[in-house]
Amino acid sequence: MITLEAEKLSFSYDSRTMALKNVSFKVKGKRIGIVGQNGSGKTTLLSIFMGFLKPDSGKVTLNGVIPYRERSKILRIFAPSFEKGRLPYRMRVRDLVGLVGEVIGDRKGVDALAQNLGLLDFYDKRVYELSSGQEQLLWIFNALSDANRIPVLDEPFVHLDIHAYRRVARVLKERFSSYILTSHVPEDVELLTESVIVLERGEVRWYGRIPESETTYEVFVPSNTKVDIPNVIADFGNVLVCDCDPGVLESMMRMGLIRGYKKAGVRLLYAKIHD
Repeated sequence: MITLEAEKLSFSYDSRTMALKNVSFKVKGKRIGIVGQNGSGKTTLLSIFMGFLKPDSGKVTLNGVIPYRERSKILRIFAPSFEKGRLPYRMRVRDLVGLVGEVIGDRKGVDALAQNLGLLDFYDKRVYELSSGQEQLLWIFNALSDANRIPVLDEPFVHLDIHAYRRVARVLKERFSSYILTSHVPEDVELLTESVIVLERGEVRWYGRIPESETTYEVFVPSNTKVDIPNVIADFGNVLVCDCDPGVLESMMRMGLIRGYKKAGVRLLYAKIHD
């Protein structure tokens, strides 16, 4: 179980830019997501919880530990992977995988993980030869390689293609009972986590377990198509949130007017925030 707690937490990179503003929350769960648009403060918040940054003011604890005071303790329990990580520039992927296996003491398990994530497709390349997606996948592999630590992934899917996304999501679900991840995509946190923190412009707008409405749906509308959806609460372009009769939506889908629908989750939170 993971417990993230902040009380009146603020942080700025300079005197003019507040990355986090008087943030307070307490979230407890096994799989926790932090969601928000680019620049909302997700990476900053995660960096504070990993002990890489010290708050300007306020309190923050991770499982009762003050991260910036006991970073080594945090990193013995958690394995962070940030979007812009640094890897040995000239090392070949196969050599890096071997090194990780030796450090962790589980060469067989690490080799199996590399295969499951698809690293064998570029095993003989050096790090500087990798695409952005391949390099990110390698960095994620590093965070997932130790099954005894809890992964902490910052925007893990941003550069991944659909096949790499599927592999990473499957490993997370099958290999780990707990993890933390951030994303600017609502579906990422909705499908892979149970509790969520919603950030917007450095402020927490909502936190807790992801709600599932019995009457509100997200409706997927084809591009360049005008569809008369009843009781629309919020418009997210090709996704509409509405209080709709599922029978009506089912009929519209059979007629080809919509692509599909599902019970509303994180997008309903956004709709309520901006109501």
